[in-house]
Amino acid sequence: MSRIERAMEKAARIRGSAERSPAVDSPAAPVIHRDQPCFECECIEAVIDRALADKHIVTLTEPQSPAAEQYRKLRARILKAAETKDDSINTIMITSSDKKEGKTITAINLAVAMAKVINYPVVLVDADLRNPFVHKYLGIEPEYGLSDYLTGRASLSDILLRTGIGELMLLPGGFPPENPAELLSSERMKNLVNELKIRHRGGYVIFDSSPVLLTSDPLSLGSLMDGVLFIIHAALTSEKSASQAISLIKGCNILGIVFNEVQNYPAKDPYPYNFPEDKDAGRIAGKTKTQGA
Repeated sequence: MSRIERAMEKAARIRGSAERSPAVDSPAAPVIHRDQPCFECECIEAVIDRALADKHIVTLTEPQSPAAEQYRKLRARILKAAETKDDSINTIMITSSDKKEGKTITAINLAVAMAKVINYPVVLVDADLRNPFVHKYLGIEPEYGLSDYLTGRASLSDILLRTGIGELMLLPGGFPPENPAELLSSERMKNLVNELKIRHRGGYVIFDSSPVLLTSDPLSLGSLMDGVLFIIHAALTSEKSASQAISLIKGCNILGIVFNEVQNYPAKDPYPYNFPEDKDAGRIAGKTKTQGA
């Protein structure tokens, strides 16, 4: 049994323990039904030029590649999970144990893949305020971002960008603030999450968060989410790190574990992997080949 397989088994045991433990208290969130229309909202036009997007955003730069197909498989699992949970999955946080494990690239590719098929808004929020990088991967330079909103320097209409990719909207991180942990655990952040849920009911709001073992930010943000996707880098993530990180967020609804940088599929095979589902733990397990934050 490989190191990653052992980590995955241990993660399942941790999640099983978490299901028997009281969940972390969090504010009551509105119930989202996908047959309800979204509210109209003002936003800034910031059409993404695919030629300027980073090469790792394969759902934009190489949509027919095997790697892009893996994100479409992940999208299918998320949509299926939403259907089986009475459409209550609306906000999703994507995180990892450490930096450079692929969480940001996974968040962007998943958001793009979703925006291409559903007729509802998909909002991608860069909530990694210590290292906001989503806008750089997409080749845009926004004036304001989440940090500006949380400090009262900008309104939601100032920071919400319409990308021109389906119904995808981007909420960038903004300039790194001095107090990211306090901002992300503030009442203003809680209100923002609920407002995005209500404004974009029927769609999805995907949050790219900082790594679990490096900051406390994902712990407070995760308590506001309907679900969490945890990223494991096949070559970099140790079993110990994965176990520690998952134990810290065990009070959250962990939707699944996504492995990336897996090197064992033929380059021309468009369907190299399965996404096995652990029906007892309710876990999504996927494999993608990506790099980056």
